[in-house]
Amino acid sequence: MAVNISDETVQIFELKDARSVPDPVHPYDASYRGLPLIIDNGSHHCRVGWATDDEPRILFRNCYAKHRKDRGKKIAAETEILVANDIGNIEAVRFQLKSPHDENVVTHFEAQETMFDYTFSHLGINTPQVDHPIILTEAFCNPNYSRQLMSELLFECYGVPSVSYCVDGLLSYHRNNPKKHDGLLVNIGNCTTHVIPILDGYADAASSRRIRMGGLHLTKFLWRWLQLRFPLHLNAITISRAEEILHNHMYIAEDYMSAISKWSDVSYYEKYVRRIQLPFVAAPVSTVSVEQQRERRKEAARRLVELNAKKREEKLIEDEAELTRLIELVEAMEEFTPDEPEYQHALEEAEVTSPDDLTKKITLLHQKIEKTRQKMLQATSAATEEEEPKPKRVCEDISPKKKADLEQWVEEVKQQWRDIQARRAARRHKRQEMAKRRTAASQERMRIISQLARREKKDDNFGMRDEDWDVYKAINKEGGGSDSEEENEKLQELESALRQHSPEFLGDTTASKPTSLAENYQIQLSTEQARIGELLFQPYMYGLEQGGITSTIQYVLGLFDSDIQNRLVSNVFLTGGPSSLPGLKPRIERELLAMRPFQSHFSVSLAGNPILDAWYGARDSVKELVAVGITRADYLEHGGDRSRYHKDGNMFWAPLTPVAPESAPGSTVPSKETTPAPEAKPMPEDIFSVSTVEPTGDSSSS
Repeated sequence: MAVNISDETVQIFELKDARSVPDPVHPYDASYRGLPLIIDNGSHHCRVGWATDDEPRILFRNCYAKHRKDRGKKIAAETEILVANDIGNIEAVRFQLKSPHDENVVTHFEAQETMFDYTFSHLGINTPQVDHPIILTEAFCNPNYSRQLMSELLFECYGVPSVSYCVDGLLSYHRNNPKKHDGLLVNIGNCTTHVIPILDGYADAASSRRIRMGGLHLTKFLWRWLQLRFPLHLNAITISRAEEILHNHMYIAEDYMSAISKWSDVSYYEKYVRRIQLPFVAAPVSTVSVEQQRERRKEAARRLVELNAKKREEKLIEDEAELTRLIELVEAMEEFTPDEPEYQHALEEAEVTSPDDLTKKITLLHQKIEKTRQKMLQATSAATEEEEPKPKRVCEDISPKKKADLEQWVEEVKQQWRDIQARRAARRHKRQEMAKRRTAASQERMRIISQLARREKKDDNFGMRDEDWDVYKAINKEGGGSDSEEENEKLQELESALRQHSPEFLGDTTASKPTSLAENYQIQLSTEQARIGELLFQPYMYGLEQGGITSTIQYVLGLFDSDIQNRLVSNVFLTGGPSSLPGLKPRIERELLAMRPFQSHFSVSLAGNPILDAWYGARDSVKELVAVGITRADYLEHGGDRSRYHKDGNMFWAPLTPVAPESAPGSTVPSKETTPAPEAKPMPEDIFSVSTVEPTGDSSSS
């Protein structure tokens, strides 16, 4: 959307605030029996579909929330489980969200079971067991314990015939590079980034490195950055909106410092700044005329007068009844002496302790009744003599008396206009200062409030003196006042006179152009457009003591000789959701040009669809993946942590068996020979690949 402001076209972007639509329950017939099921189990989104589908049939956010209905009632609240796309407004249950993943590894299998139930039910599977081979993605170098529990869940709970584990980044790589067996994979995920060398079609896990930086960190950094920069819109800037802004308005600069320095130029800022329109509710426009408003005010005043008169009459009746009762008590007390109990009982009934107090109470009640009657007479006489009030003239004479005084008069009108605008600007500035925490105005306000709080409650008479009004205006967050109707009327008269006698004054004065309500709910994106994506290359900006993508690539290449380095850089492949940020490929090319030898060759490519290529790759290789799957018989014989080694999956890393140390020389305790645990029996033809070398996965080890 584009709007015109100051004869210039300013582009304003509106947030979509898209809400998830509940997934339908797809039909399930006999033709699907035994058909492989592909599940790309990502930490952000999960993509599910049959092996014969062209696109994933279900795509949902991989989380759920336990929402309690009727939380405020005393009765036990009913718990409602909202799963995946059933969560219409995710911000409403943001703090109740639960995910199966801890970073990129599945650790919460109760949540994983909930997500599997949602998946299978919406695919329409109505059989007692899920009689379908499962192709499931897992994290690169996934821990054996996580794979073991996942296999146990699938085989024991759902009764699947087989499960094939594969890595999403490797699936995307082999789909986009079917004939290239060597390359360097840079997989940027939701929570982590992996740099994986691929030689002869297989990933070298021992030489791979992981960076604990992904799309989730970019989103949270942008969210907190915008909240700190625009504190007045703290509640309007949510994580979901920050994620939308990240994917639609952020980019990765080819030269970060040069891109940031350009924003110091005002013309560059005005040209490339992006204004994001936050949602707001406009005040209803009144269609009532001035005469109707005046009549309504008169009617409201008349009703108020009648209400006060009714209250006075009721109070007068009560006071007269009380006075009659007291007079009767006095007459009854004359028949008794002060020593008689009836006399004391009469004083107690009158709620006094002596006859003098009773006389004083009767006198005060007489005076109160007389004052009430006088007020009622005054109100009645004022109502009969009420006339139409004359409209106030804010400016008695808004035109010059003589032609010779025109210039001087115009200057006086201009000065009055400037004074009103200055007072408004001062009030507006004070309101802004009051909203901040460490400003002098805010600290002075807190000092006055603390002094008032130290007063004893019994002496709390604040507001009874005229000077208390000045104290109230000093601590009021509205800046001590607001734009009054008289001030607005006078400003309109002054502006009408200036348009007639000096139209160029209002045309040249920017202060005369009021700010619309929509402009008050806009945020401007300037350096953030390049700053957020730079976290992938400089994680220390986030507070993470790890190397970025560039330094990690350089370290991984340094683990090989020059010939293998040339093979790797000949095909640098970028995939993962955040890799769709504009500018990533040119930035990697620039960094490789700086680190590689002079006139050396390298090539950088980007996945065709960074988000869905992993699912597409599993669909295209479904026959090979099903063939290398783990059957139930394999699970029962070798355990759930084993996996078949193939080009799209992880290698199985057997845990090292600890050996007890031998006894020291000269010790009287005989040494015990420790027999190493027998190695797991391999399947025929060595279909399980077993290694006892522990991989180094974190880039922090570099």
